[in-house]
Amino acid sequence: MMETNTEPLKTIRDFIRYCTTRLYSSEATFNHGYQNPEEEAAFLVLRTLRIPLEYEEKFLDATLTGNERETVLNNISRRCDDLEPTAYITKEWWLTGFPFYVDERVLIPRSYIAELIEKNFDGLLPDPARIHSILDMCTGSGCLAILLAEKFPQAEVDAVDISSDALEVAEINIADYEFENRVYPIQSDLFENLQNTKYDLIISNPPYVTEASMEGLPQEYRYEPSLALVAGADGMDIIDRLLKEVKAHLNDNGVLIVELGDGAENFKERFPNIEVTWLPTSGGKDQVFMIKKEQLPDA
Repeated sequence: MMETNTEPLKTIRDFIRYCTTRLYSSEATFNHGYQNPEEEAAFLVLRTLRIPLEYEEKFLDATLTGNERETVLNNISRRCDDLEPTAYITKEWWLTGFPFYVDERVLIPRSYIAELIEKNFDGLLPDPARIHSILDMCTGSGCLAILLAEKFPQAEVDAVDISSDALEVAEINIADYEFENRVYPIQSDLFENLQNTKYDLIISNPPYVTEASMEGLPQEYRYEPSLALVAGADGMDIIDRLLKEVKAHLNDNGVLIVELGDGAENFKERFPNIEVTWLPTSGGKDQVFMIKKEQLPDA
C-alpha cells in the first residue's frame, strides 16, 4: 500500500491528480472501459461526489468537506489497493452514452453488440421495422435489453438470465428507464422457462471465457460473478447449448446475434459445419456473429 500525506489535498483537482498518481503506481489494470488512469481517476472522484461529468471544469477548484475527503480517499484505496473495479465502487457504468446501475451481482457491461445496436446493426438485419419481439439472452444488468428497447420502439424485449441476483439489478435499470411495460426480466436457464415463445431477434453476450483464461485474468475480474464469465474448457459450453435450442424460438426470418470475445477460433473448431456472418466491431472482425434461422441446425 502506498503511504503518502494526504493533508495537502484540498480541491477536487487535487484528488483527481492524487488518484491518477495512485493508479499509475498500483497494479490496477484498465480493461473495463477506461482509456487511461487520468480518465478513470476523474470518473471515480467526480462520481463519488455525485458531480455530473459534464460539470468537471466548473467544480475542479471546489474544496471538499471532511466527510467528502474521507469517502473519496476510501474509494481511492478500494480501487488502488484492493483493485476493486470503479464501476462497483460508484455503482454506475456507461455504455454507448447510457448510464446503468451496476454492482457485484452482475458483470460490468462491456459489449460490442452495444456498438452494433447504436449503429442499427449497420443495415444487416433483414427488416428492422418488422422486429416486434426481441430476446436478450444472458441479460445481466439488462443494459443491452434497454438499448434494444430504445432503438426498436415498436418491439417488446424479454431480458433472460439464470441469476435471480442479476435480474434484480436489471429491474433497477428497467425502472430507471421506465421500460417496465416493454422490457420483461425472466429467470430461466437459457430457454427452459420460455416454453414456446418465439422472437424476431435474439441477441446474446453469454459467458465465453475459458477455464484456463480465467486463471490468468487480472484481479479486477475476481470481483465479477464467475457464472457470467466462465463457460468450460473452450469457452463454448453456453454457446453450444444456445445453438442447439435457439431455432425453435426464432420466428421465420428470425436472426440470432452472439458475442464471443476472442473465442472465434474455438468456435470454428467446435462448430465446423455452422456457417455464420461475422460482424465487424471496434474489437475486430470476429468478436460477434450473426446467423439466420434457416442456417441453424435442427435440434
